[in-house]
Amino acid sequence: MFAKGYGKNNEPLRGYILTFLIALGFILIAELNVIAPIISNFFLASYALINFSVFHASLAKSPGWRPAFKYYNMWISLLGAILCCIVMFVINWWAALLTYVIVLGLYIYVTYKKPDVNWGSSTQALTYLNALQHSIRLSGVEDHVKNFRPQCLVMTGAPNSRPALLHLVHDFTKNVGLMICGHVHMGPRRQAMKEMSIDQAKYQRWLIKNKMKAFYAPVHADDLREGAQYLMQAAGLGRMKPNTLVLGFKKDWLQADMRDVDMYINLFHDAFDIQYGVVVIRLKEGLDISHLQGQEELLSSQEKSPGTKDVVVSVEYSKKSDLDTSKPLSEKPVTHKVEEEDGKTATQPLLKKESKGPIVPLNVADYEEKMERL
Repeated sequence: MFAKGYGKNNEPLRGYILTFLIALGFILIAELNVIAPIISNFFLASYALINFSVFHASLAKSPGWRPAFKYYNMWISLLGAILCCIVMFVINWWAALLTYVIVLGLYIYVTYKKPDVNWGSSTQALTYLNALQHSIRLSGVEDHVKNFRPQCLVMTGAPNSRPALLHLVHDFTKNVGLMICGHVHMGPRRQAMKEMSIDQAKYQRWLIKNKMKAFYAPVHADDLREGAQYLMQAAGLGRMKPNTLVLGFKKDWLQADMRDVDMYINLFHDAFDIQYGVVVIRLKEGLDISHLQGQEELLSSQEKSPGTKDVVVSVEYSKKSDLDTSKPLSEKPVTHKVEEEDGKTATQPLLKKESKGPIVPLNVADYEEKMERL
């Protein structure tokens, strides 16, 4: 909000105005002894945060933190941060509490807003270090049936082309099992490498945006079977390796080329040879919606309400007088789409209603007989 820039130098004028108003407010108090404890506490807070920051960077073993001071010690930095916090309360307890509230409020605000910036913070370095240490520790743990969980290699291609497959696998991994989205790039090597470099970041962001706890793994191969073999052999890290291959059902196997069908069947044999389980998922409407990529509103339409039941259709007739012919009030039926339980869509004619006249069921024979009498 206050960082918005103006002019050719992108000057943050709003930030300047905010700083001016804060300084003006303290000056107008006209009593330095009142604001002195607050100023002292803010300086001590900044010293405490700097000391804790360098301690945390050393704890995370961040490659970007290389102190040149010969007598530097991370534990002395932590001790300095603790002493600064204690001295804040010694000077003035209410000013110390006010400082804590303001600093904590700023931290919560930044955490909540999640600015789209990459600061290379020591928190990221510590997350990586913890993940690495736990992965190495996990590699020394023997498998046990009580700790078995499905770790799926899902052959999705582009993840946003088969969201139904992803959602189904996500439902039985339940965020406690590994899910890797495998994508085999085929074609010229140079072009495929460029596409993989772009897709790696793009599809991983897509998975995070759609709250899918999965990893995207692209490979380049001459055909689907070869790419699947690469993924089954190399995907994962240590004990965090897939143990189940998930595929969509090949619905065009009757019309497809025999070599494609043979390649699809051989994927099962390859998975069994590498001691993978195999899951084949079939949906009537199919899994591939790659022709609709980019239409996010279509992807959200999967959360529609369940289908309605059949609608009873009736037609109204109204007589203006005894000599008048009974005519349908609406000569053009209105087509209404009804979603059946099996997911198909059927159309039924509906006619507009009026308040006049009784409701008579539609009967073509009666209607023709009345027309002949006239």
